[in-house]
Amino acid sequence: MNPVEYAGKEKRITFQLYNYWFGLAGDGGIPPLKSLSPEDIAAYKNNMVLIDLRDPNDEPTLQVIGQLLNEDLDQNLCLKNISDIPRRTLLSRITDHYMEVLANKSPISFDAEFNNKAREKVLYRGILLPFSDDGENINFILGAIRWITEEELLAAKGEAKRPATLDAQDEIKIEDVATLQKHLNKCRKLVQGQNPSDTRSRKSLYEALGAILDFHKLCLSNLAIYEGLLEAEELKSQKRAPFTPTLKLCFGRKYDKTRLTEYAAALSFALKNGQDGTKLPEYLERYPGGIKGCVQAERDSNNITAAKSTKKRLEDFEEIACNMTAIASFDVNDNSSGDDKLCLLLARRSGSRMEVIKILKQDKKVMAPILKQVANDP
Repeated sequence: MNPVEYAGKEKRITFQLYNYWFGLAGDGGIPPLKSLSPEDIAAYKNNMVLIDLRDPNDEPTLQVIGQLLNEDLDQNLCLKNISDIPRRTLLSRITDHYMEVLANKSPISFDAEFNNKAREKVLYRGILLPFSDDGENINFILGAIRWITEEELLAAKGEAKRPATLDAQDEIKIEDVATLQKHLNKCRKLVQGQNPSDTRSRKSLYEALGAILDFHKLCLSNLAIYEGLLEAEELKSQKRAPFTPTLKLCFGRKYDKTRLTEYAAALSFALKNGQDGTKLPEYLERYPGGIKGCVQAERDSNNITAAKSTKKRLEDFEEIACNMTAIASFDVNDNSSGDDKLCLLLARRSGSRMEVIKILKQDKKVMAPILKQVANDP
């Protein structure tokens, strides 16, 4: 396996395949195998195995084995029983978990390491997905696995000696994926049919925003899964507007952009003021002006912060200018107080001679860009 590929989005094999399976299942429990499209899983076909459990009186058999898994075997095990799988093979790492799927009647994910037949240390991550003809009894289990040797992983990281481990931020558990997906579905149901111009639905909108606030906080604790959700919808996270992608996930990309901007500002303000999803509806109901009041308060807060930052920068520029070496010095007949350390002069150039015509009143709006230019190019 290509280490670069492993180090990229393929680390999300658990998320990608579970999300696909979840879409097939919907609210109908375990989906049938016929709902699966070979084109949709083509990217993983060489890493997959299909386990047939249709005969309850006989041992499960291997219906399909991906090419890369076959290459790890010394024999063709297609249509053979699970018990025929040799130990220390990648295929055995998948099928060792199939009983967990039968017990839980739901997908399971796994990741670990083992020494293969060549005594190489191999790190792997995989998933098992159940399928059912009647939505209850599991007839097939589709398994997929990605792996890399310790040596390849160290080479990909540009290291040579440190023991290889799966990065903590890339660990994706099936229960975490399921939790985020369920929260997202809940949010989408709450916002379904929301009309931005319908003030009568204010209460339901506040409840939806409360659920979205909790969903966003959950996403921040599961960034790898959150990025996967965004990627599936062709969205990207935004540092300056962190709530906007989350809102687009819930309301849809084509929802009114002005409203989404307002919701994002309101959620940001509420979060800064210690609100969570449970308290948010009442908070918005009581806050003067509701959502628009929160939006204005958030903008005012940002403006104050920006103004303080601008003042601090101006003070820094003034200090730099005051400490610069003077290129000329002379006395002037001027009645001003002289309290200002810096001032603007209007001068007339005549060859190498400079004639000062007037000392201008200090205007910070005029001074600021001049001081910035001088400080950056002393």
